[in-house]
Amino acid sequence: MKIGIVGSGAMGSLFGGRLSLSGCDVVLYDIFREHVEKVAAEGLEIEDAATGAVAVARPRASIDPRETAGADVLIIFVKSTATEEVAAQFVPLAGRNAIVLTLQNGLGNEAILSGHFGPDRTAAGVTSQGATFLGPGRIRHAGRGPTHLCMSDGKNEKLTLLRAAFEAAGFETHVSDDVAGLVWSKLVINVGINALTAITNQPNGGLLESEETRAIMADLVEEAVAVARARGVALTHGDPLAVVFDVARATGANRSSMLQDFDRRRASEIEVMNGAIVREAARAGIPVPVNATITRLVRALEKARAR
Repeated sequence: MKIGIVGSGAMGSLFGGRLSLSGCDVVLYDIFREHVEKVAAEGLEIEDAATGAVAVARPRASIDPRETAGADVLIIFVKSTATEEVAAQFVPLAGRNAIVLTLQNGLGNEAILSGHFGPDRTAAGVTSQGATFLGPGRIRHAGRGPTHLCMSDGKNEKLTLLRAAFEAAGFETHVSDDVAGLVWSKLVINVGINALTAITNQPNGGLLESEETRAIMADLVEEAVAVARARGVALTHGDPLAVVFDVARATGANRSSMLQDFDRRRASEIEVMNGAIVREAARAGIPVPVNATITRLVRALEKARAR
């Protein structure tokens, strides 16, 4: 199976590297030339946060999107702000039977991809795997958890081979019938963790060590769950806050994607996480003061850093 990873930061490199180690033909695509060249020349180092062991994967890596041509699956890991651009760029390169899977954070990515590739070729997924970018050619596998996949057209038999490839790579993988439930359930986790780690400058597990941050997490999650219910979305977990705490604990050493954005002085995905809750709440007429304040804080910090 040929798999193209579109966006090879921490998470893209983790999935691409592990899939490569398990025998898949993997192409890591990214615009970060130094990282790509390091992987192409010396391989990708994947450090296990639990044991400290380092595995070296040797996927192909390129800054040329044409290298992904002929892939059976394209897995999209770019920032949500780039999804529209990437979708338009890769449509001509994807084969007629290729599946395009989003494992990105936030709301809206599946709809964008489906608009370009069609629901029959689009899949949405969520994952509780965690990864930290350590530098060009180096990442840390910082946390483990299940991955859930679903075809946009509901014909999940198309995912049989991909699920088997994920399992062979060491990723616990399940196929679901509910895209919205999957995406919103992951959104609730992101809302409860990511922005707060960026604001407090600590890894996921650090949030659990303070009564204050645990209380803010609870408020953020409660508001997000209320909005999901107002939209008629059935979440996949009976106790969303317990799941958020479990994910923070399981990925304790991980620096969330938003914190890594802060580390690298890049624009965050606040608008598709807590910001999405604020927008959806406004449509439903539901007050979400904690998510609104957290969203404003992240925006303010980004502007301050830019100055």
